[in-house]
Amino acid sequence: MGRIVYAACGVTLILGLFFVFVWAPHPWGWQGFDHYDQLALVLAHGGGFPTFEVPWGYAYFLATFYRLFGDHPAIPLLAQVALNSFVPLLVFVAARAWFDTPVATVAAVLAGLCSFNTVYASTQSSDAVCTVLFMLAIVAFIRARRDNSWPWFAVVGLLTGLASQFRPNLILVPLVLAIFALLERRTLARGAQTAMLLACAAAALAPWTIRNYRLTGLILPTTVHGAVQLWYGTLQTGEHVESRAHNPQSVFEAPVFDATSLDRVPIVVDAQPKACADTKPTAVTLTYWLDVDGVPRDVAPAQMREGVLTFDIPPPRREAVIYYYFTSRWPPGHRPAVQMTPAEGRSAPSVYFVTTNHLGDADVHGDLLDIFDVVRLVRRDAWNEPLPFADRLHAAGVDSVGAAVARLASAIGAADDAEPALTSFERGEDGARLTFVDRSIITVPRVWDGRITEVGFEGALAEALMHPSLSLASLSLGTANRRPSHEELCAQLEGIEVNQVYFRKEPQMMGRYMALAVDNIRRDPFSFLIACAYRAIRLFVVAGTTDRFTAQQFGRSRVVYAAATIVSSAYLLLFVAGVVLSWRRGDDLLLPLVLILYIPITLAPVLTNMRYTVTVQPLVFMFVAVTLTTVAARHGRQQQGMAARGHGGTRTARQL
Repeated sequence: MGRIVYAACGVTLILGLFFVFVWAPHPWGWQGFDHYDQLALVLAHGGGFPTFEVPWGYAYFLATFYRLFGDHPAIPLLAQVALNSFVPLLVFVAARAWFDTPVATVAAVLAGLCSFNTVYASTQSSDAVCTVLFMLAIVAFIRARRDNSWPWFAVVGLLTGLASQFRPNLILVPLVLAIFALLERRTLARGAQTAMLLACAAAALAPWTIRNYRLTGLILPTTVHGAVQLWYGTLQTGEHVESRAHNPQSVFEAPVFDATSLDRVPIVVDAQPKACADTKPTAVTLTYWLDVDGVPRDVAPAQMREGVLTFDIPPPRREAVIYYYFTSRWPPGHRPAVQMTPAEGRSAPSVYFVTTNHLGDADVHGDLLDIFDVVRLVRRDAWNEPLPFADRLHAAGVDSVGAAVARLASAIGAADDAEPALTSFERGEDGARLTFVDRSIITVPRVWDGRITEVGFEGALAEALMHPSLSLASLSLGTANRRPSHEELCAQLEGIEVNQVYFRKEPQMMGRYMALAVDNIRRDPFSFLIACAYRAIRLFVVAGTTDRFTAQQFGRSRVVYAAATIVSSAYLLLFVAGVVLSWRRGDDLLLPLVLILYIPITLAPVLTNMRYTVTVQPLVFMFVAVTLTTVAARHGRQQQGMAARGHGGTRTARQL
């Protein structure tokens, strides 16, 4: 048996090398996906980790090789192919503890010949390395339970904590293993051992969690990516269950306003002088005030890097509206000597919102002309509803639907006075409909709860009108149409961004995606539950498509997808049969089955594909092996029976 298992390891190594250097059935080449190669190069050259979108584990794995050997991706690929070659051995060790030796041997052979992990080992993807860590943790857990060993429980905690920094969905695995071990032996000693497991898992997560908390004020033990994946999952429901790309609700991904929900960390504002300025300003000041007190405060730049000035507005620690403008002072003789951005300064400042209202109208004081004003103007004209901030809109000359649309369309360069953007306004009992020059449509429902997601947007111009906003104060002053001189324009600042650094933008988008997901679920919870049930099964099957918005397209992709569908479907059927047979045989199947089911339970609500199950594919192979060995044994017994009957018939004939 040992030779067969080692041969399976060798086959895994040979296949991995073939996929690296000859041909691989995937479109990514050595570069991989999720930009791990770029992150690793930044880390290798001493840079910081510039995102929360992916965990640190695999990027640092790659960076170690880039730091030692330079930008040679083949070297880390060889390392992970070598690591992946140990999976058949780990499968054998684990399967022998739960099943019998023949099943363990066949499972090891399957892992050596048929594992999708070997495919992913040939590109810069975290899957193969994560699977090795996961299987090492399972083998260590078996040893910890068998020997009742504190050190082994600590190793399990460290390995499972580290594995979640390669695939974030594994973050609850330490808790699952701890509960399993505690239920198995309800003693004080086992309770202390499981506490050790959890403590070591937390220790593995601690450096990343502490770093994230210092940057954001939030507890982020892995990544922020789960929120967008959940939103994608809520888009893939009903008739769009196979693809979110064509769901109309996908148009709400970008926010209406510049805003943040992070109120306990400083607001980071970036700006820079224009290239056309003939000299550098002697001083630049940011003046801001909050709606709660209206007291102006001046802030000097916290730093300047590559010409970009960075200002920190102290955390408001509450929902607030922040008004701000810049004052640039220039050397003697420069015209103008002082220039404000925006040009009106305090009379018409820029506006930024601190709010958790991700989908509603954050412009609580009516400072801006935006899509919510268009919707309310439609509701006033269609159903005589009161119009908030009517006096401010009237003073700005936008007290009609057509005028508001014209202003916003002009702001994005989509229309002018010669050709109005709005072509028709139809009213009804159930809703109102705006049609634009490009035949795009905005539909305003009669019953509206104030969420932008309740308004329908269809077509390019309609969708584009969702995002621009204009200062009503500037429109009222009449300065919006004033053409400043070339000197004034060049003295203003440009590249103004608020909270666009990754440690502000990404956590904010996490909150927005979560709000979008909850909103989708709220409107059709039954369809979401049906989609989750479907994805729980669909997770284990590769299903390709020719839709480039749904699946990666590449040379021979149809053939590859078709083959993967057949193979993965066979895996699933054989796995289900193996579970039934294993239960009948009385095998110790509970733990491997729980770990396999952990994947669909935790991932079915989010956007998923078969790649997310490769971590537990070695465990799936164990149940497949049960099916194959059982069928083989039955076939062998049938052959023996037939042979015995044949021999019996021969003896009878001889006796006669």
